[in-house]
Amino acid sequence: MSGRSARTVAVILLATTLITACAPASSSAPGSAGPGSSSGPGASPGPSLASIGALASRTMPGSATAPIDDGAWGLADRLAAPSYTPDTTAALVEGLARSGIGTYADTSSTTPEVALSGPASPFRMLDFQVHAMAVGVWTGATFSGSELDGVLPLPTGSVGQPTTAQLLAAYVAAADSPGGALSRALMAGQDLLAPATLRFPAVVLVLFASDIATDGGRLLAPGASASPATGSVGAHSIVLAGYHAADRSPAVGPAASTGVCTDTANWIQGTIDSLFSALKVATPDNLPGAIVASIWNWLVSKAQAFVQGLISSVTGAVLGTIRSIAGTIAAVAEQIASLLPYGLRVTAAPASGGGATFTLGPDPQPGSFKATISAGDLPSWPPILTDCAAAANIALADLHSKNIPLTWGPLQAAPDPLLTPDSTAKTEDVTDANGDASWGFVVSSDPGDPKGEQQNQVDAMPVTVHRPEVEAARQHLTQALLGSIPGILQPFVAAIFAPYISGLQARLNALLDVRGTGSAILIFHERVKPTPGPSVTPAPSASCHPNPVVPGTYTGTITNTSSETIDLGVSGGLVATTSGSGKATMTVAADGSVTGSWDLAQHLASDEIAKVDGSIHMEDKRAADFTYTAGTMFGTACALMLTFGNYTQVTCKSSLVGDCMNEPPPPHANATLSGLGAPSSVAGGHVVWTYTYASSTGAIVKDLLTIDVMRSGS
Repeated sequence: MSGRSARTVAVILLATTLITACAPASSSAPGSAGPGSSSGPGASPGPSLASIGALASRTMPGSATAPIDDGAWGLADRLAAPSYTPDTTAALVEGLARSGIGTYADTSSTTPEVALSGPASPFRMLDFQVHAMAVGVWTGATFSGSELDGVLPLPTGSVGQPTTAQLLAAYVAAADSPGGALSRALMAGQDLLAPATLRFPAVVLVLFASDIATDGGRLLAPGASASPATGSVGAHSIVLAGYHAADRSPAVGPAASTGVCTDTANWIQGTIDSLFSALKVATPDNLPGAIVASIWNWLVSKAQAFVQGLISSVTGAVLGTIRSIAGTIAAVAEQIASLLPYGLRVTAAPASGGGATFTLGPDPQPGSFKATISAGDLPSWPPILTDCAAAANIALADLHSKNIPLTWGPLQAAPDPLLTPDSTAKTEDVTDANGDASWGFVVSSDPGDPKGEQQNQVDAMPVTVHRPEVEAARQHLTQALLGSIPGILQPFVAAIFAPYISGLQARLNALLDVRGTGSAILIFHERVKPTPGPSVTPAPSASCHPNPVVPGTYTGTITNTSSETIDLGVSGGLVATTSGSGKATMTVAADGSVTGSWDLAQHLASDEIAKVDGSIHMEDKRAADFTYTAGTMFGTACALMLTFGNYTQVTCKSSLVGDCMNEPPPPHANATLSGLGAPSSVAGGHVVWTYTYASSTGAIVKDLLTIDVMRSGS
């Protein structure tokens, strides 16, 4: 007899008021580029609904154990602002500085743009790289755990070692550092126990590698120079230029000349060299640091859900894996930051305008997904990249992405998406002069009764942009700025990882396509059910033979406890419990027939979560009190039956909508319960009936109702 209110909660998503309040607003206010950049043409439209909703809820990632401070939440809010402005870049510069990662205007700068908190990290970044990562966060550009596992798969036969995604998930969950806190804020609402489906912003890769190398800011980077311009360029920068340790012969690399491109290449190479040196100091085989210990402790305690046979202690082999993954992730992050200055933002909206929410009504409604390629407030390719392109005699494509092919879908939705392509609207498979393209659709009319229960679903549209002309340029820029990434890592990782590192660049190229996902939130009513036939109240038996209950008047209590669990995996689910008690009075006749009455007061507590792509888009914590009065008992002592009488909602509070007192009564109000049967216990004048119910079809439901009475005079 579950006391849930009348929400059939297959999954309940964002309420209309929340969606419209959080929907990104367009802006044409003028803006300028971030530090070290030239002035931009104006502020750009804001981030995806998904990023706004997750941050607005300020929901910790699922299973995280370390906290998120107010400063980290504030930085994440600024990175998800409706429009890209100089403050968006500044927010990431400040966030990196909190982790000791300096941002420098150019290679000649001796002072970071924002003073560092704590020891300097070996991971230093140039302004154009930070701007690119800020654009990625703002547009919602992320990389799934499975994609990162594909970049660095574990060697065949590895036992008890975590994958790249699992290690990153543990870092986000447990690293008690400024970098860990910002990572958790940027991944608000995601379920860390599902590493393969997690969506990692590129900046999380930077924070992870830096924290591993400095033990979360507890260690000073070995040999770090106060001036990035004069930092040493050691063995790794020789490898970056194509020097192969195997044959000690130089390969073809960047031209040995001076200039912005050469200076930047040397600067990045020195940074990677320092990072690798720091990783060896921060993760010695015999003494793991605090960050590594917290990561491993979380994995040991939580990861039974996704790691088979995890090694229980931090061994030398474990630390070797962590060093290898951290070094590779650093190289991946350098490529993303250096070569991907733009992102793809996808939004959904009705044809009449407004946010991404569609309230279905009597008529179908047109709408569209809009894909926009954006570099934030960056007006053109960064000077460093144009200099490198000029040195390599290659032409860079238009940064603003006119006439660029893109791929829509497939649509990610429920079996009945309630959203179909608009046959009267042309699907734009190529961006226009503003870098935009759209996919028209029509949402259906409301399939349910307007007076019925509200239901919601999310239909998501992924979009991918592959630019062959940019890929060709990027191959040259990779060689000019970063050299051969496998060569960087080859002397650093254990021999067992070497075959996987050797193919890294080919696998990494797939990550450098630009992708985004937009979501349409549909609000409708429960579909109309077939009209049932006339109800028939079971007639009590004329007698009960043998009557197990001594005739007389009985008084006592009726109690009920129930639980309901709906597990929708990556889509969310529900956990609800009820408990309550009341008074029961009955008269048992000599023939066993029963008449009586009862009342019951119950309390409901529920926690309902809806997810899209593993991120929590809604969480509704609900508490409610309600009563049943004037319930009746009838039938016989051998086959006792109940009617539920009058239902009254006493209180109802929802974390999502506030007061929920106006919701309709649950479907079992005024129903008949006929499954109590004969008493479960008869001891003189003490009689107990119990009703139990359990189901695992669609939902795991358990219910126990007990009537416990004593005969008057006993």
